[in-house]
Order: sequence, then C-alpha cells, then structure tokens
Amino acid sequence: MEFEALNPNLYAQVLDELELIPSTKPYQILFYGSRERGDYHHDSDLNFYLVAHSTDQMKSQFIDSISRALQKLEDVAPVNMIAGDADSLRHRLKISEPGSVQLLEASSIFFGEGIFEDLKADWDKWKEREIPKSDLIQYLEKRIRFFKQQVTRNVKDEIAQLERITTLTLHIWALQNIEDLTHIELLKMDTPDQLVPLFTNLYRKELEAPIWELLELQTKVRKLKVDIRWKRDVSREDIHETKYKLISLRNDEEFMMNLWA
Repeated sequence: MEFEALNPNLYAQVLDELELIPSTKPYQILFYGSRERGDYHHDSDLNFYLVAHSTDQMKSQFIDSISRALQKLEDVAPVNMIAGDADSLRHRLKISEPGSVQLLEASSIFFGEGIFEDLKADWDKWKEREIPKSDLIQYLEKRIRFFKQQVTRNVKDEIAQLERITTLTLHIWALQNIEDLTHIELLKMDTPDQLVPLFTNLYRKELEAPIWELLELQTKVRKLKVDIRWKRDVSREDIHETKYKLISLRNDEEFMMNLWA
C-alpha cells in the first residue's frame, strides 16, 4: 500500500482506531483501485469497500466511526468508501458483476479477516463458468433505473449519477455485443482509467458512432468527478451539457423528466 510507505504512523493510527469500533458482527475493509494497484497518478483517490453485516450498517454511528477513521488518510488523497454486506456481494459475484469482480480479483485486505477469504473461495469456483450475460444485463439495467431515480442533493451527487449511468450503459453494450467477453475484461470495465482504452482498442471494430460519443462523454464525466473530489471549480454549464448529451445518446425522455423535475 503506497500510503503506508508514505506515512506509516498515520496508517497505524487508522488501524488502532478501527480496532476500537464496536460491531455486532466481524467486518472487513478492502482496499482497491489505482492506489492499491500502484498505477495511480496525482489525482487518484483512495478507494475502500466496507464489508459489514446489515445489522451494523443500519447503525449510523458504526458507518460514521469507520468513515472518520479512514478520513485521517485524506492527508494522502481523497478517501472514497462504499459499504455492502457479504450476502449481496456474493450474489453479485454469482452473476459476475464488474464491481464485485474487481473487489475479488484486484483488492487487498486493509482491515479485518474471515469474510473476504470465504468469498474468494466461492469466487474461485464461479469464475470458471461462462459469464451469465442475461442475468448480469438484467441486474445492470436495474441499477441504471435506481440511479436514474435518485434525487441529487449537490453537484457531487449529480456527477456521480451521470458517471454511473454512463458506465453501466457501456457495460450493457459490451455484454450485448461482444461474444467472447472475459472476466478480465469485466474487471477493466470497472476500472475508470482502463474502460475507454479497453473499448477503443479491443472493441474498435464493433463500435458504432453513438458508442464513440458515449466514450467521449465517459471521459468528460470522469474528469468532472476527479475535479469535484479534489474540490476544484466545476462549471454548471459543463454538467448541464453532459446531462443533455447523455439523455440524447440514451434516447431517454423519462430520464430527462426525472433530472429536471
């Protein structure tokens, strides 16, 4: 872990604080993304995934305590944490959902023990099967509907909403149009810096004009997401333009009504 080498005392403080947080069931924190892989750049953030029992996740104090502990690492880079329970993660693994594939194939254990190891044993068996494309497409379409219906509270939420819908739309296109899709490709699709190169290099012959435009939009949304995370100025006009472009490419009148309601 790069930040451990940069500031071992800070890393130790975070672990000590996590040890003191009470929980009903054991929990684990996974570290993933470019900082974990080592191919990060100046704008890369620190990505964590909290695997905790649903009983603990319902306690706001539990989530807040973990977030506060991890926030100490903001001295290195912005911290991003997502939370989920082992059962839902296991379900996502069964259908080869790209985000869960990345967690099992390209993450390390930051804190805790037991949960990841059991998931890894299951995943090592499941990944030998063919990707269940129809089940995965159905799940991803459901996720798009979820993000479309979200009420955004601020600019950061708006950008995150656009980023997820754009990314998931590209995932679905690949599942529908690439016959020999692999789990490694699914992993790359959930890696922001690798998604566009994957499409433009490996799927170039299959790409049509709307997908090229969607990839350009993905790059723009990615930059907006990085800028807002690092607290740089973001143009409201850029966000509006991006929304309209996404609506046009998806031919999605219902989404337009939800966005501007």
